Amino acid sequence: MIWYTIRVKGLVNVNGNIIVAHGMRHGRQNQALLAFISELVKDDIHHYDIAFLESEHQDLETVMTTLVQSGVDHFKIVPLLIFSAMHYLKDIPDIVHEMKRRYPDIKVEVSEPLGTHPLMRRLIEQRICDALAGDEQQVGVMVVAHGNINGKFTKAHEELQICVQNLQISNPTYARTLYGEISFTHDLEIISKRYQKLIVVPLFLYDGRLVNKVKQQMNNMVINPDIHITPSINFDPILKQIINDRLESLNDSNENIKAQTKIKTFLK
Repeated sequence: MIWYTIRVKGLVNVNGNIIVAHGMRHGRQNQALLAFISELVKDDIHHYDIAFLESEHQDLETVMTTLVQSGVDHFKIVPLLIFSAMHYLKDIPDIVHEMKRRYPDIKVEVSEPLGTHPLMRRLIEQRICDALAGDEQQVGVMVVAHGNINGKFTKAHEELQICVQNLQISNPTYARTLYGEISFTHDLEIISKRYQKLIVVPLFLYDGRLVNKVKQQMNNMVINPDIHITPSINFDPILKQIINDRLESLNDSNENIKAQTKIKTFLK
């Protein structure tokens, strides 16, 4: 069993800070993810354990159980997920519910997903600017995320659309997904006819199977303009700051609760 824990020398971890990625139950993807995440946060001031939603040995439930048995009773979970789809809204809450059923005294907090952080917009803008290379005439932009297949978890679509609407760029920009009701497969051919060039930003953690599927589906469509597909997030160093901010936001929320409690006590 391979187990990765990221610790900073001289610091004691009083909380169970967990980064949880999607992962895969079989294959070597989890090992690659562990290496990427470990390198990303190796110099962080916080200690993190790494877990996966899908793993033979290092799933979130197993990691939390091990930490509980070592004395941890307060968990802060940062999902390495882009938006609030099924994994964020159902899978993680289900695991947390089960863990709290087993261990009623533990406290578990889950941060917001990565894609709603303002720095994610900055990263997308940088990808677009790099692809423009001074050519801004008749250029459209499409940001493509995973999307939801069954239509039950469409909050992710809303978050993507808000993200794209707030991008600080002048080019016409479209929020689309690989799966679901706003999939690019519905209207890419129509949109592409409006521009001489179309920049596509894949909003995925890394250039892997899903990005290849985006490329393959676009190659199979009848598209007029030159299409430039940018690199995905690819564990850009900016993710380190986003992860840190997500963890700190849980700390801030605790401080706000404490402050409000003190105020209420004072006013009594």
